[in-house]
Amino acid sequence: MSKTELINIVNSLYDKYENNEDIFCKFKQIVETLPDTLEQTNNTLIEKNERKQKLEKGSDQFIQKFLHNNKIYYHTTSELFFEYKDNKYSLVKEDDVQHIILTTISENQNLSAWKHKIKITILKKIKERDIFTCIPESKTIQNVLNRLCPSICYNKEQAKYFLTIIGDILLKKSNLIYILNPKIKPFLKEINNLACILFGSPTLWNIFKFKYYEHKLEECRIINLPEYNNIDNWNDYFKQDNALDLFCVAAYYSNRYENADTFLSENCKDDALKTYTYYLKNNTEDSIVDIFINTTTEKSEDCSITWKNLQYLWKHFIDTEKIPNIFFTNVLKAKLIEKMKYDQERDMFLDCTSKLLPIVSKFINFWNEEIILNIDEDENEELEIDELCTMFASHSKTNISEKTTLDLIKHYYTDTFIEEDKYLLNIKCKLWNKKDDIITTLHKYKKILNNANNPNKKDKHAESDNINTCEDHDDKLDDGDNSNVDEIPINELYQAYCKNKNKSKNKFIVSKQYFERFIKEESQLYVVNDFVAVKSFDNISI
Repeated sequence: MSKTELINIVNSLYDKYENNEDIFCKFKQIVETLPDTLEQTNNTLIEKNERKQKLEKGSDQFIQKFLHNNKIYYHTTSELFFEYKDNKYSLVKEDDVQHIILTTISENQNLSAWKHKIKITILKKIKERDIFTCIPESKTIQNVLNRLCPSICYNKEQAKYFLTIIGDILLKKSNLIYILNPKIKPFLKEINNLACILFGSPTLWNIFKFKYYEHKLEECRIINLPEYNNIDNWNDYFKQDNALDLFCVAAYYSNRYENADTFLSENCKDDALKTYTYYLKNNTEDSIVDIFINTTTEKSEDCSITWKNLQYLWKHFIDTEKIPNIFFTNVLKAKLIEKMKYDQERDMFLDCTSKLLPIVSKFINFWNEEIILNIDEDENEELEIDELCTMFASHSKTNISEKTTLDLIKHYYTDTFIEEDKYLLNIKCKLWNKKDDIITTLHKYKKILNNANNPNKKDKHAESDNINTCEDHDDKLDDGDNSNVDEIPINELYQAYCKNKNKSKNKFIVSKQYFERFIKEESQLYVVNDFVAVKSFDNISI
């Protein structure tokens, strides 16, 4: 409205009510007080605006300071709040976040009028702060690295690489395939479950594989992690919210290094790690077969390798190289036929041999000559892998590792029952009758007990038996310490057995587990709470 229009309104009112004394008096009163009213209103507006500006400034400062002092973050997918405090990450409830905000605001009375508005603003800003943007302190990073090494990773370079892979998955950046040892699966399963719960992440099984299955070699990366079986320790660790530290450090590394491949190629100082990880990426199927032929076989006229033996050599090769088996059996055979002389009728590869075959041949001969399979389950016969190694060494004058032994059995004798990669069930060796071995010791032990309890009727063979019996126990009997006892610990019997074996020509010794099982289940001795009743030795015929 213009100045002229306002003047016209006033003139019009003046003319209209000039002759109306009451109204005109009121009109004059309003006009006279108008300057003061307007001045007062203007001052009020100025004060209000200044107060608003002060509150806005104070609010902004408060919000900034609050977000700096309280490292609270959010993840939109899982809709969970997280707090980073004292170098540790933890889950925090939304109610607790609001309580922290309101409590802090209440300490500043100048902002109390805006506390709900400030609360809403802070919550909004927190929800804009993704947990994976939080940069952990050095102490947090080192705690995670130290936890991973050496139980999960061999060294810190590998740990950083592994964490970066996890980070890539969490941030949905990875489109590669990572192949690992199946024995690490329990650990990864726990990580996968927690990642799904905390961040709604896609399953790790889309990225991590435990077998090669026609993947593109250039997209494959091999991760060599130790065979880790004790997941219980890690379960305890995860229950303490420490898993959040691992995930957040992983995301930090992924953000810092861009992705796992970039870390490996530009930041990793471990050349061996690079070479191994890129083994499949940097090779073709043909080049890997060539490496196998050149490293495992050698040319030799008038020599040959059966397809069965060559399969074993291939398994030995991939185990040595610690790479996955990238071929189906028929594909591998076809590749080898292309590169080596092959006699289809005899199913043999010609003019070649391997330095590994002599020990294979020795083991096969040993197995065929000395091993008895398919023993009745009721006989409860078993051999441990290390026992078999000991007997093979005695038989063939050649040492062999437990792993090699296990690989040979799995390859050549597939019908053998193997438990926990340690026990061979329903099997025995002609070189050693384990049960007779124990019974012999029990016979000698019974003679000593009889002689101790009947000194006037000392067995004429006892003197020679004492030579091969536990000296410590003999001393106890001579002193009369055990001559009147009613029970003997199984452990003491096992000690006597071991000392007897150490003095004999036969150095094969049964495990304590096998010994105890035999005593309890098959020996005819009466056992209660790992103690053998002395009188029950009468059940053993000499």
